[in-house]
Amino acid sequence: MRLMWHSGFENRTQIYLILLIAERLYNNIIRSIKKIRRICVPFFFLVLIACTRTAAPADVPPQEIVAGAAVRMAGLPGFRFVIDRSGAPAFVDPDQTISFGGAVGDYVAPDRARATVRVILPGLVTELNVISIGAVQWETNVATGQWDDLPPNWGFNPAVLFDQEVGLPTILAEDLTEVTLVGTETVEGVGLYLLTGTVAGERPFRLSNGLMGPEPLDAQLWIAPETFELHRLVVTEAAAGEAEPSVWQIDFSEFERVVEIEPPVLERE
Repeated sequence: MRLMWHSGFENRTQIYLILLIAERLYNNIIRSIKKIRRICVPFFFLVLIACTRTAAPADVPPQEIVAGAAVRMAGLPGFRFVIDRSGAPAFVDPDQTISFGGAVGDYVAPDRARATVRVILPGLVTELNVISIGAVQWETNVATGQWDDLPPNWGFNPAVLFDQEVGLPTILAEDLTEVTLVGTETVEGVGLYLLTGTVAGERPFRLSNGLMGPEPLDAQLWIAPETFELHRLVVTEAAAGEAEPSVWQIDFSEFERVVEIEPPVLERE
């Protein structure tokens, strides 16, 4: 009987020691897991951020960026553009009753464009369609919707403004000075160079038929680092006196896009 009790005691002692060792091992494992989590979780997030963040493009002289944008724009067969204008009125007619508000359209090299133009008349804001082939333009009549010839002194002609020989590419190559690379900025999910400069106003004055210029214009440009495509151009023109400055924002997209642009069919009486 005494032998049996002694043997049972030894068994209970061994079981207790095994449980104690197991508990210590369990606690050590838990502490190790916590340490690993403290190290690995932040590391995982750092890796995740590094994988989703685009690297900043290498610095390039600002003039080279602008020169690349001029060459790229001059070589594009076509693109989509959106023009938004605010500030002091920019009249498109000699009587100064119709003000330009903005436009959405397509340009096709070398000299064709079509756009839906927002115009502001006394007590009315409306839209009309415009087709431009070189210096010749047509518009839809606001009242009837039928196509009419536009007079040559109409102030907005996107085909001339974006012309590869005399338009915006030439402005970038020859008329933009004091260019500064501000840094990079993300526009609609795309990392772009942000540059500033001053545009001589004489050429824009001629191309826009007096809508902007002839005084110098402040410019901001957003240009793609690798392809040198101009994604956005903002031009600000100081107004005389205390008038609000005139601001033009032009967004470019769908580079290489080519659409068919033909003269409209006119209904003659």
